[in-house]
Amino acid sequence: MKKVKDKIQNFIDKNPDGVVFIVGPTASWKTKLSVELINSWINWEIISADSRQIFRYMDIWTDKISKQIREQIPHYLIDFLEPDQFYTAWDWKKDALRYVDKIKSNWKIPFIVGWTGLYTDTIYKNYSLPDAEPDFEFRKKLYEMEEKEPWILWKKLNEVDPEEASKNHPNSVRYIVRALEIYEKTGQPKSVVCRSQPVPFPILMIIKWADKEVANPKINARIKEMFQIWLVEEVKKLLDMWYNESHQSLQSIWYKEIIPYIRWKYSLETAKENLKKNTHRYAKKQRTFFRRYLMDMRANPKENVEYLFLD
Repeated sequence: MKKVKDKIQNFIDKNPDGVVFIVGPTASWKTKLSVELINSWINWEIISADSRQIFRYMDIWTDKISKQIREQIPHYLIDFLEPDQFYTAWDWKKDALRYVDKIKSNWKIPFIVGWTGLYTDTIYKNYSLPDAEPDFEFRKKLYEMEEKEPWILWKKLNEVDPEEASKNHPNSVRYIVRALEIYEKTGQPKSVVCRSQPVPFPILMIIKWADKEVANPKINARIKEMFQIWLVEEVKKLLDMWYNESHQSLQSIWYKEIIPYIRWKYSLETAKENLKKNTHRYAKKQRTFFRRYLMDMRANPKENVEYLFLD
């Protein structure tokens, strides 16, 4: 912890207008690290970079920071949307930058904690924002095409934007649909419209890593704890409020495994096993992606960014 505090202090001394990021894959103790810093000398406030904690009523499975801790230190971009509201990475960037300015105006240090990669990259890589509002009718047509002919959308993207296609697996349909939507609305490839730019302010990027030997036991313990603190009841409450799988907030791991159990499609034990299996698969995928992310950071460090890599 002393290593982290010394690095932050040194960074702040040199860059009083800087922003600190704490990022890492699933079960890498990002939240634990940020909580341990709360009682330190740092005068700071937190902006969440978690694409699920933005929604209300979804506390257990998103492992939201407790209200007690949030009373100690302000957290922004948590618990502010209804589960049926639509929210993009570009929305997050605009909101996050607004809170960065607010925190700085109070002479405090903004910390951005979490790792929804699309969120953090909008600032770290500072992508330009495309002038392309979501077109849900257009998206519906694309999803129908993909259902009839798998991978057809990736092939179409490869025709109009091979650079962007090379970054996406053909099964990453949601990201491919957005790239095609940007091309449809702007007449330009996403790889051109969303170019990376210099960072908007000095950044200290604290990267928290966890190997599977560390992450997997934590994941298993967390799943056990979630069922003990009423995860199923939380999902039932959402369904009783007329939210369902068609909403962005429920289209993710955890809910996809619980809803079939609630609808009597399989047993609770099967739900638990599916949840454990799919969570480990998701965590492995995140570690693989994040390992590439680390390699890119080391090979191509950005100007005006400092890095601290933690095991």
